[in-house]
Amino acid sequence: MALSKFAEQIIRFQKTHDMTDGEMAFSSHFSVEKIHDFKSGEVNPTPDEEKKLREYMNSN
Repeated sequence: MALSKFAEQIIRFQKTHDMTDGEMAFSSHFSVEKIHDFKSGEVNPTPDEEKKLREYMNSN
């Protein structure tokens, strides 16, 4: 299964910042489970969740 563009962006952000899922969850105020779900494609983020996570990634 191919990753979504958003999942690829999350993974690239984590690699760039040497950040684990737990560290990203803590600093972005999302649960580790949500980060895992977004990356795996198990759950698509709501527009609001995607907006908030993109804002977090763009500010760092």
